Amino acid sequence: MGVRGRILILSGSILAGLITIATVLILRGTAPSLASQGQVGAVPPVNLEQAADQADKLSDNVYSGLDTTKKIIGKTDARNQAIEKGRDAASQKMQELSDRARQAETAGEDVLTATDKRVLKHISE
Repeated sequence: MGVRGRILILSGSILAGLITIATVLILRGTAPSLASQGQVGAVPPVNLEQAADQADKLSDNVYSGLDTTKKIIGKTDARNQAIEKGRDAASQKMQELSDRARQAETAGEDVLTATDKRVLKHISE
């Protein structure tokens, strides 16, 4: 494999890792609140079906590039396990968010937190 191929693999792995980290941070509520952004009030309406579908896709996409990431970053069994554990956690969070969005379709948006609504709005756009 040439240098160009290695660069592409490394870039893809880094991108997948950044997406995973960003997803986890967003779901933990580290995104600024609406009040801190100067936007007091309700979160704009979300297309829950589209957002739930997108969360399902993201849940599966967390694992794309896993083998490449393990080859490049996971030089030890402990690192490989940590990589897998982190991706499993991110996938589970996205799946839970998808489930809550589907529940909100029938039970109303009251089952969603403000953070859930922001994340769903962001991923459905």
